[in-house]
Amino acid sequence: MMPQYPDRNIGIASSTRYFTSPSKLDATSEALSSLYSHLDPPTHFLDQLCKHAVNLADDAHMAGITATESDSTHRTIATTDRLVHSVDAIQFKLRTGPALASANSISVVHAHSDEASSRWPHFFSAARTFGISSFLSVPLPGHDGPLGTLNLYSRNNRGFTAADVALVQLFAITAAYALRNSQCLALIGKRAADLELALESRGIIEQAKGIIMGTRHVDADHAFSILIQESQKSNIKLRVIAQQHIAATVGAGHAGTEILDSRSADN
Repeated sequence: MMPQYPDRNIGIASSTRYFTSPSKLDATSEALSSLYSHLDPPTHFLDQLCKHAVNLADDAHMAGITATESDSTHRTIATTDRLVHSVDAIQFKLRTGPALASANSISVVHAHSDEASSRWPHFFSAARTFGISSFLSVPLPGHDGPLGTLNLYSRNNRGFTAADVALVQLFAITAAYALRNSQCLALIGKRAADLELALESRGIIEQAKGIIMGTRHVDADHAFSILIQESQKSNIKLRVIAQQHIAATVGAGHAGTEILDSRSADN
């Protein structure tokens, strides 16, 4: 995919800017291989990926990855430099900039200083205070839309080439797989925790039902109905209502034991 806003000075006469040398391809292959050579936590993996992207894109001075949340907000999850957080924060606050443009259009956004100042004047003015002049943002492909963007920042007024775009897209695909796997693992962990909580809640509710059946001499269905009614009336979760019944019974049991112990001591 060619950049959405290509370098207007690139033409047939300067076609070498499209060319990626065999040594650069070899370096890219080695960088991608090294990312998978050992298992790292997702955040460390993505940080390392950003560093490789900066090392291989000649005009890049810093890089970061922004993730698109379910509520369409964005957050920075990996960087090579703390300044990336500051630059990204400006985009999030203004709701405009290369990373957001790339995520919203699901396309590569490549803007030099003149283009950036025209497209996002307020953002560009703020970014220049950090010395950033050129931008390259590539979407991270997902099933239902981009998972986020891989963003490179340059201090050069005319930073990044078409060859840089092609290389960065390889890193974006790798980042997307890593981020997607991380999200899947997080979802599996949440489901496991929810299942564990559900099983624990079921046991607590069954104990509370047994207590009500014994103290009020009702069957299991009636005992369960009592719990539900109390939950609805008090607007408290059923599990908490059940815990309250158990705590009250245990407390009464302890109180009875203390009375018996006191009487035994008196005798």
